[in-house]
Amino acid sequence: MKWFIGFFVLLIALVAISGCTQSAQPVAPATTIPTTIPTPEPVLVFTTVPTTQATPVPTPKIVTRVPTTAAANMVTKILISPTGFNPAVDVVLPGTGIFWVNTDTVPHTVKSTGVHAGMFSSGEIIPTSMWSYDFGEKEGTFEYILDNNPKISGTIIVKSGRSVVGG
Repeated sequence: MKWFIGFFVLLIALVAISGCTQSAQPVAPATTIPTTIPTPEPVLVFTTVPTTQATPVPTPKIVTRVPTTAAANMVTKILISPTGFNPAVDVVLPGTGIFWVNTDTVPHTVKSTGVHAGMFSSGEIIPTSMWSYDFGEKEGTFEYILDNNPKISGTIIVKSGRSVVGG
């Protein structure tokens, strides 16, 4: 019996070593289309200021770009996970529909807080389900939390157009 087990183990090892393995075929990465445009970090731009000195000194100029927001279909998704909202801050155009998708394993309730407390409350969103809200043409900053964990919060900024801030 020991001889049979030893032979069987040797046979499995031989098959594994001798080419039972094949190199994996490369898989094309999945292409996703973002539903919102992420807010970029400030960009440091150096410009040269003409002076009478022999060596010009670059002058930094900070430019913050705020993109026009929302996808062409005017819908954006916010994922609810055990660690928080993704994205936690979202900038959208007026009339954009917002969908909260519960990717957690427990039900959650999303509700407005701050200045707009009581403006909306999702009721219980069960796992893998979603709830939507449309701010209409209202512009402003709308804060919200998870009702069962107020430490998890998010912000939606509804504003039209785009702006560039700089010196």
